[in-house]
Amino acid sequence: MQRRHYLALTSSLCLAGCLAARDDSTPAEPDSNTTADPGPSPKPESDDRPPNGHPMAGTIDDFETLDSWETFGGTLSPDSSRSVVGTQSARFEIPASERTGGIATAFAEPRDLTDVVPGLAVASDGLVVPWLRLVDDAGNEIDYRRGIKADLPLVRYNFGVEEIADGFDPTAVREVYVLVRTDDGESRTVWVDDLHLVPRPETGAVMIQFDDAHVTDYTRALPILEEYGYPAIAFVNPGRIEAETRGADDPGGFPRLTVDQVHELDEAGWVIANHCYSHPHLSELEREAQRTEIERGKAWLEKEGFEDGAQYFAYPHGDYDERTLNLVEQCHDIGFAGGRPVQGYAVNPRQTSRIGEPSAEKARTAIERTASMRGITSLFFHRLEGDLLADFEATIEAIHEYESAGELEVILPADLEREYWYDV
Repeated sequence: MQRRHYLALTSSLCLAGCLAARDDSTPAEPDSNTTADPGPSPKPESDDRPPNGHPMAGTIDDFETLDSWETFGGTLSPDSSRSVVGTQSARFEIPASERTGGIATAFAEPRDLTDVVPGLAVASDGLVVPWLRLVDDAGNEIDYRRGIKADLPLVRYNFGVEEIADGFDPTAVREVYVLVRTDDGESRTVWVDDLHLVPRPETGAVMIQFDDAHVTDYTRALPILEEYGYPAIAFVNPGRIEAETRGADDPGGFPRLTVDQVHELDEAGWVIANHCYSHPHLSELEREAQRTEIERGKAWLEKEGFEDGAQYFAYPHGDYDERTLNLVEQCHDIGFAGGRPVQGYAVNPRQTSRIGEPSAEKARTAIERTASMRGITSLFFHRLEGDLLADFEATIEAIHEYESAGELEVILPADLEREYWYDV
């Protein structure tokens, strides 16, 4: 064991190293994003956006020194070639022989993190799902996760709740772990920087989204949501809408929204947003073909009078590369990608989190935690038929249960920008 150190961090918190490694059997799952330069520029400040201030929020370790971290299952070294804050990041190399690698440290005194959520800047040379683990004074844990794609810029990510132990006490957090699982038997290099905390909203917030312009957005979802007065976001593919309006066969074999139906959704308070003109795997296209798909989809929205929704984007198939991220940032305020539920204020405009088609059970768990922990969760759905329709109905009933009790609110992307954005 190395000698214990104490480090004064930028938010005036103190961490101390020298923690024992814990075995973890939770498998990694493919999900979302990351790797290289400082990444997206911060969201511009708005006069009507509340100040970032929360006494516990902000950077708690900039990795300018690594003395406070104990390493297991890999090697940790400084890397001055990339950083988000300060002059360097921490480069963590995990050999193929190790199942799990990680770094660990501790607060000098237990900290009350009730009102904040941890986040991290991450990049990787391969797909990984790192997790941030907080451990209280009694040894109870909460795990926050986020999927990170290979070879993307080193940027900040929101982490969402994966598991929480009974009895976990957020008022007495002592230890902090950054863990990476390598189930594929290959070595991994992961860069980390800017361990930070973001605020939670005063009331939990849920966003309801739909992808791919399925007609069930209009025939199924709209009547259900109108019963409760809830708005939603439809990420549409204009090529499919135009084909349906003309009576042409859809390549996917499913009925799609018509232009008139999309306008009726807009009139009902929905946001109509961009999901590319068709529905390509963007990372498989050349840059200019990507640009055409993205810009053509946005241009159609603006032509049809959906200018507000044209500022928001969701990646078809959840697929993108660094070129895609740059193009989306040029044309949109927010790009929605994968993630986990029950997050804090958003920090990454190009890869803002959402979870897809949860079962009724998983949705209820996410919604309960979103309400009780005052988190932010975005849920997206596709074609509402059979079990998927039943799961959706159960999800909306669960949202209504907590919303009607004043413990949850249903929001739209403009609310996220205006009220729940954090510039670390």
